[in-house]
Amino acid sequence: VHRYSTVWAQGGEIIERENISLWTEGYNWEATQYGKHTQWGDTPLVAAMRCYVASKLGDTVDIPDELLRKETV
Repeated sequence: VHRYSTVWAQGGEIIERENISLWTEGYNWEATQYGKHTQWGDTPLVAAMRCYVASKLGDTVDIPDELLRKETV
């Protein structure tokens, strides 16, 4: 199972490979890549993975409805 935004062993490899910089001001983390893509998050991994996605797909991503629906058991 891939949990890039919560498991350092997975997300950390992307941060290093993609040269994503992280820093914090108070409770928010900021991630930037080459000064072109900047994203924020509650944790460093969340901010970094948002930055990574933005660098690959842009600042706006369309998510299909079927991925947003929660399954009821």
